[in-house]
Amino acid sequence: MEITSKNWFNELITLAASMLTTVALFADVESTGNLSMALNGDGIPQLIALAVVWAVYRRWIAKKKLFVRTGRREQIYSAVTAFLFTMFMLIGKAQTAEPDLKYELLAILLFFGYMPLFYVVTVFLFNTIEDASKKQITRITDGITQWIFEKHVTAGVMLVVILCRLPYLIAFYPCSMSWDGGAQICCFFGTEPFTNHHPPLISYLYGAIAWYSQEWGIPNIGMFAIPVMQTLLSAFALAKVCEFYKRLRLPYWIRWGSLIYYAAFTVWCIFDVTVIKDTLYYPLTLLFALQLISCLIESDWFWSRKRNFVLMIVYAVLMMQTRNNGVFVALFALPFVICFAKGKQALLIAGTCMILFANTILNNGLYPALGVISLDTKEDVYCILFQQTAKYGQDYPEDVTDEERALLDTIFDYDEMVEVYNPQLADWVKNCLKLSEYYSADHTNKEFSEIKGEYFKVWFAQFLRHPMSYVKTFLECSYGYYYPEAKPYKEGTGFYETDRNMLTTGMHAYRQIKQLKPVRFLLEQVSKAEYLPGIGLLYRCGFYTWCVLFAAMYLLAKKRYRLLIAVIPPAVNILVCLISPVNTCLRYAMPTMCMVPVLIGLLFLNEDSNVIG
Repeated sequence: MEITSKNWFNELITLAASMLTTVALFADVESTGNLSMALNGDGIPQLIALAVVWAVYRRWIAKKKLFVRTGRREQIYSAVTAFLFTMFMLIGKAQTAEPDLKYELLAILLFFGYMPLFYVVTVFLFNTIEDASKKQITRITDGITQWIFEKHVTAGVMLVVILCRLPYLIAFYPCSMSWDGGAQICCFFGTEPFTNHHPPLISYLYGAIAWYSQEWGIPNIGMFAIPVMQTLLSAFALAKVCEFYKRLRLPYWIRWGSLIYYAAFTVWCIFDVTVIKDTLYYPLTLLFALQLISCLIESDWFWSRKRNFVLMIVYAVLMMQTRNNGVFVALFALPFVICFAKGKQALLIAGTCMILFANTILNNGLYPALGVISLDTKEDVYCILFQQTAKYGQDYPEDVTDEERALLDTIFDYDEMVEVYNPQLADWVKNCLKLSEYYSADHTNKEFSEIKGEYFKVWFAQFLRHPMSYVKTFLECSYGYYYPEAKPYKEGTGFYETDRNMLTTGMHAYRQIKQLKPVRFLLEQVSKAEYLPGIGLLYRCGFYTWCVLFAAMYLLAKKRYRLLIAVIPPAVNILVCLISPVNTCLRYAMPTMCMVPVLIGLLFLNEDSNVIG
């Protein structure tokens, strides 16, 4: 009787968990404030989902036939992963929940629905990857696979990428112009103050190409050099990824999957033909990361070629000079390499010093000598703080003291700042700054620098009074980077139209070909694949955070600590995105996106390999 009662209890738990998971999958929190309607459990799709989930849970909970060989360590890391994924979903749904819905009550049901689902999926993936890595055998093939991935890796892979980029290169000839890219060219032309708000190296590169193409009377041909250069760089980076796969003897399905993803995914295609620094930043981050990984897990190969160490330094400097937050990738990753490297620590320390020294000399010596204005304060660094100040004014207007109000009115148009607060885009709040780069007398923004200490005191005082206001603001300004159902916000899936009109109104004569407008429109429609099941996740910033987190947890569970170096660059980029001016900005997530195939490849690395310890 006791055994029977236990079985019945397990069956009831199974049914309840299945129903809660189905509710979590189909709950409607956006269009109704009614809890019974939000449960959204009726319907044929829900019934099918319930049956499938019940069948799986029954084998796991009632029959005890699922995951019987999963070790205690794997269970713990799977549970932690499932908990984090569950919290990501709850936070994300909270941002879009209908205000009248008592979401806190529904969140409890969602928690107990998501948690077992993500646990089962995580354990299943852990076991599947482990089994596959043990049995991994790379069989030599012939034909096109052999030609691309064994005999002519660099040329073959670059050729495939270029062929996939060709329709975009033709349709968007000479290039697609972004706002930031146009601003950097304007700095070079002198129509805007040449500050280090954007990386000066790229401003000189883009600006010189635009200037000389105009001076030489070849505006279109000259500007076309930018997408060609960017395409070659991204193709080269992918070729290096596939060379890395070849050395590790990873299976061909991983190589083909990576090639298709890098070559045909519309985000890479459109950004390669767009004038914007992010297009140069992501392949340089990828190349730098590959050098770091090779240094740790292919030390004999890495140190047998002196150029590998030199390239690591070069890639690091270029990465930091291409986007300002590249320095954080280097600062977090290089100490990890020094700690886990097998010998050569002194050389690695020297290399790190050289990287930081070169970056400092360029930023604080060369560029100022060339006339680039160094900002005392960069506004974008404080965007999340500005957002919290604005939202605090909405939540607790009566709690802002006269002294605080006076100071904030000195820095911002405070009333407008509170009114225009937009959690998706900090530009609305930044535009309310009275003390800013734009209004600064000498363009150094020293006016804000002189008063920012007082601003921090006000910010901190308000935080102490109502800390949850700041927490909620941070979440609603950043959730898209870990909530996989949030769609890209600004720029969407790329720049399919020229965004910087000033370049086409007299300053520069480049023009896209009018007759190719239907082709550009067609290519933009291809990006609507973001609405297809499965494929659509590739267009979600949050999905890549899940991939990075899963990879980190798997490597920790399997004690493959040296391979964690591959997690550091994308993880640092995720942290930077969380405090960025734009929520769910796909181009900000590109350095993370480009690293995911490499992470997947490392997870499937043969367990008998001597590089995974």
